[in-house]
Amino acid sequence: MKKQTIQTSSLIVLPLLFNAIFWKEDFGINLLIFSSLVMFVLAIFLFSESIRKRNVQVAMMLTLVSGLMVLVHNSVVSKLGHLASFFLMIGLMQENTTKTLLEAALQYIINFFTTFIEAPRRLQKVSESIFRENKVASFISRNIFLTIIPMLVFSVFFLIFFNANPVFNELVTNSWKYVISLFDLTFDEASLGRIVFFLFATYLTFSIVFNWGVAKKLLRLFPQNEYITPTEEVSEQESNYQHNEYKIALMLIASVNALLLIINIIDVNFLWLSFDYSQAGNLSKLVHEGTGTLILSIFLSIAILLYYFRKDLNFYQNNKWLKALAYTWIVQNFILIISVSLRNYYYIDFYGLTHLRIGVGVFLLITFIGLCTLWIKIKDLKSFFYMFRANTWALYVVFMGLTLVNCDVLIARYNL
Repeated sequence: MKKQTIQTSSLIVLPLLFNAIFWKEDFGINLLIFSSLVMFVLAIFLFSESIRKRNVQVAMMLTLVSGLMVLVHNSVVSKLGHLASFFLMIGLMQENTTKTLLEAALQYIINFFTTFIEAPRRLQKVSESIFRENKVASFISRNIFLTIIPMLVFSVFFLIFFNANPVFNELVTNSWKYVISLFDLTFDEASLGRIVFFLFATYLTFSIVFNWGVAKKLLRLFPQNEYITPTEEVSEQESNYQHNEYKIALMLIASVNALLLIINIIDVNFLWLSFDYSQAGNLSKLVHEGTGTLILSIFLSIAILLYYFRKDLNFYQNNKWLKALAYTWIVQNFILIISVSLRNYYYIDFYGLTHLRIGVGVFLLITFIGLCTLWIKIKDLKSFFYMFRANTWALYVVFMGLTLVNCDVLIARYNL
């Protein structure tokens, strides 16, 4: 079956289905039905070459799993997770050379907004081919589509002024009531809201089944090298700068390592070996203020190491001491993560479980993964692109894993 035929059929079937199962309905099995049908159409008919890519296969699997979790848990996390995974999957399918999830997200977002211009153009071409023999119909069709973009832009400014000017707001509201009353008299069964809903479904379908190709041109600007390469020719001035940078990095990482060692010794003694609720003082302050500060210190550590190991210091002669101190700093940050986890655990044990405290645990898990990828980056001379790609995928998988758990039920059972 031709791709164009499938696209045309989708523009008829998907908006009708969307209108039928989502109008004034909460998300549930309807969400899984719609996303599964879209996935089937894209994978089998429209972007069949994409399903050979591993990242697309993973995204499809996680989209199905999160969709099933909407049925099982019906939680906010499962619904948001499924929607996020669904649109990321579409971005990955539309442009199968995409490696990072940010690129996949940008692919779909850019494609969605490009539909604003490209969909009327596509409809105009189709109508002109249909009414080619009829000059009057062709003229009417062409001029109708020429007015679509001005009308849409006019609508945007209309909404801005509607919200900004109370007098205009009142005038429009009163006029709208009159229009609605006329509409209700004319159409017994239909409603203006439902028509707008159907038009939105049609627009959404356009953005899903068509890849306009605009995002691909923009995404070429992103460097996608997995490994760092040394600068071929280094001037004497650059060599002196590199030597000075090495000495600064050595002093900075050594001094912060020493400071972090003191903090870790205190935490190990206080939190790991001899924690006592009666001697803990203000446990809330220990967790709320201390946890946030320590997490910030871990992120600063990652940022500093990323900066110094961004380019030629990776290849600097006799940089083994710098790398040894970097590995030590990473290990100490692992210890710090354990200490922060214990703070969160003691707080949960004393005050109970909440969504925020679960969030702290998830955040620490993502930070742990970030430190692991940082170790690999320094060891294997990986680039920042590798760090970004690996950690966005880790974040995606962890978030999808969170949809497997009904946090509301877990919190209620634990606290009871």
